[in-house]
Amino acid sequence: HRVHYYVFTDQPAAVPRVALGTGRQLSVLGVRAYKRWQDVSMRRMEMISDFCERRFLSEVDYLVCVDVDMEFRDHVGVEILTPLFGTLHPAFYGSSREAFTYERRPQSQAYIPKDEGDFYYLGGFFGGSVQEVQRLTRACHQAMMVDQANGIEAVWHDESHLNKYLLRHKPTKVLSPEYLWDQQLLGWPA
Repeated sequence: HRVHYYVFTDQPAAVPRVALGTGRQLSVLGVRAYKRWQDVSMRRMEMISDFCERRFLSEVDYLVCVDVDMEFRDHVGVEILTPLFGTLHPAFYGSSREAFTYERRPQSQAYIPKDEGDFYYLGGFFGGSVQEVQRLTRACHQAMMVDQANGIEAVWHDESHLNKYLLRHKPTKVLSPEYLWDQQLLGWPA
């Protein structure tokens, strides 16, 4: 399979050159810098949506959106490719709905009532077809802009909006938290 890595960064010159295997390509996409990490996180949805329109729809079939600080320790293959997938948050694996840290303020577009919700998804690993990812990221960005206009910032920023979207638009595949185990949650040394 051909794989195209897109790296979003406000420091394109700082991205090192890496030797890639056959069928692999890397594109560094320069984006605006933000002062607060929360703004970087929340603007991610806008950036992905914009690049879907400008490039991704004509270049690839699927997008897998991954936080840049993730470390892959094993093979991740085509088993994850589906129209829309979300990944269970390892911190909430096995927890009841009451433990999920959804946005609970009704004023927010990310609001999920206490009696709703199936899973808690991590914002750092989601994806699907370019068309579905564009729908998801556009909807989340628009909801965040409504919140911003109303002076509200969802408790977990883009992750809160992702959870609301995936509640209303069920993913075709739900990935196990094994794709994102946190060493500290497992009690392993960092």
